[in-house]
Amino acid sequence: MHILSWTEDRGKALEDIKKLEPNDRLGLYASLIRMNSALFESVRGWDSWLRNPAFIDTFSEEELKDIYKEFRDVCVRFLEEDVKWTGKKEKSMPMVSKAPKAERNEVERRYA
Repeated sequence: MHILSWTEDRGKALEDIKKLEPNDRLGLYASLIRMNSALFESVRGWDSWLRNPAFIDTFSEEELKDIYKEFRDVCVRFLEEDVKWTGKKEKSMPMVSKAPKAERNEVERRYA
């Protein structure tokens, strides 16, 4: 049994996502879940790596600048979509969005 490295695993996830071709509402929903899970796993891996003080020694300043620039672009684009779509849902469900943030749990905030 061959155990995939992190890069192989993420590469497989990337290829699987590139092949997704949902053709109905349920397929779209399932594909969104799959893409979100892939992003979550990748972000969780980067978060773990970045919190490791030895990480900084593995990249030059130039490499870190390149990573920063590319990740910033991805982050801004992703957060723009998050704000757009979450805001749209918050507006369509005014009862939930009017509750004080501290009183809503994470599920309500994300599905508002």
